[in-house]
Amino acid sequence: MSAEKPNFLSQPEVKNIFVYRNGDPYYEPRRLVINSKRVSTFDTLLREVTGGVRAPFGAVRNIYTPKAGHRVDSLEHLRSGEQYVAAGREKFKKI
Repeated sequence: MSAEKPNFLSQPEVKNIFVYRNGDPYYEPRRLVINSKRVSTFDTLLREVTGGVRAPFGAVRNIYTPKAGHRVDSLEHLRSGEQYVAAGREKFKKI
């Protein structure tokens, strides 16, 4: 019997990120927990962020780094504990 036993100790990858609204200096950052089982694609992440920040501009279409304004385009580029800016179709606005 060479069947592998499932590893019950393995946990899905979880990232905690802090998200700001684009161009809103008074918005307190929202902490979002990104679970790899629940959020498996970047489009799913955008839907989660849209619900999390309740953006007045509608759906979140872009995520940027807050200092340099670099666009994040995949889940692999997100780092746990880091801050990000959620934007719609507009460009990144430095605060």
